[in-house]
Amino acid sequence: MSVLKLKTNIMRNSITILTIALFFVACSSSKSQTAKETNVTFEDQLSKTLTAINGAKSVKGLFENSNKLKRLSAIYPNEWLSDYYVTLLDIKLSIGAKDEKKKESLLNEAKEFLASLKEKENTIESEILTLNGYYYYALIAQNPQKNGQLYYKDVIGAYQKAIAIDKTNPRPVLMLTIFKKKMSKFVGGDLSNLCTKLSQIEQLLESSKPKNEVYPKWGIKELKKEQQESCNKL
Repeated sequence: MSVLKLKTNIMRNSITILTIALFFVACSSSKSQTAKETNVTFEDQLSKTLTAINGAKSVKGLFENSNKLKRLSAIYPNEWLSDYYVTLLDIKLSIGAKDEKKKESLLNEAKEFLASLKEKENTIESEILTLNGYYYYALIAQNPQKNGQLYYKDVIGAYQKAIAIDKTNPRPVLMLTIFKKKMSKFVGGDLSNLCTKLSQIEQLLESSKPKNEVYPKWGIKELKKEQQESCNKL
């Protein structure tokens, strides 16, 4: 074999070895990236979405993040918290919506997700019942004259059951107190101890310790709003 052919063969072999080496480096990099992506847990994604919802500056931003929650629900069908937050957000948006068709659409979706939520395992029953009571309240808010008498007992009953199951859960206590205050002008009721009650609920909220960062812990904004309106507290 000539020296020229020998050099040519060596160069070809070197190129082949280099190509194979680069291929395995690329595969290794791809696997590493995939591993990083698969290490992102449901809780991580939910936490990021909830942070975005809390920081949303517009209704449009809330709807965009609601869609993210729905995608999480589709990807993780056995998880209950994504369905929980879709329902909660739909209820809140329906109460604030001015368009009647939009209200109805949001409440219909909330009803569907709430039904799905009740079929999930490992849920917190007290929280689900609270959400159920909140949903019935949203129906009353949609049309007070028509729905007030229809769903009044459903709201009260759901909150009372939630409290009976877990007396340390501040949300059903808060939402029941707010509901009774709102309905007092129609059905009467003693509101003389309202501010004391709200202060007690505030302590309950502050001492409440959810299982982790994505478990339900809302209520402080609703409490502060009621205190400001009823007790002149900032």
